[in-house]
Amino acid sequence: MNLPLLLSLNMATFTLGRHERLRAEKAIALLFASGHSFSRYPIRLVWQEVSPGEDAPPPVRIMFSVSKKKFPRAVDRNRIKRLLREAYRLKKPQIFEKCPAGKVYHMALMYTAVEILAFDHIQKSVDQALERWNKSITNTPDPTPPIT
Repeated sequence: MNLPLLLSLNMATFTLGRHERLRAEKAIALLFASGHSFSRYPIRLVWQEVSPGEDAPPPVRIMFSVSKKKFPRAVDRNRIKRLLREAYRLKKPQIFEKCPAGKVYHMALMYTAVEILAFDHIQKSVDQALERWNKSITNTPDPTPPIT
């Protein structure tokens, strides 16, 4: 008995695998030393374009960070990082789709608030930050004309 194929081959993958995480200490140090950044409360985004290397890395390697000074309890830091990862994971297919071909970026998403905000607020901020980042790397002008 043949079952119909229900899944499309072009489905977006919403996974966030180990190979997509930024883990190398040298790469992280270089990112914070010479990367570009901006903030969208409660998120600070730092990114840097890097050379692709020999293998075919994902277009974006990302790390998530929460201040130990602002959240001394590991339970709280882990919860916030889980929320950040989920917000990024849901936006990832759109980001990869808009990334310029052949370019690789390292990115850090840092949580800057002093309290744990609702997931909706965090997701909205992550979406806005990633959209701004995408505009900056593609040099897309704003759709609104300048006021003269």
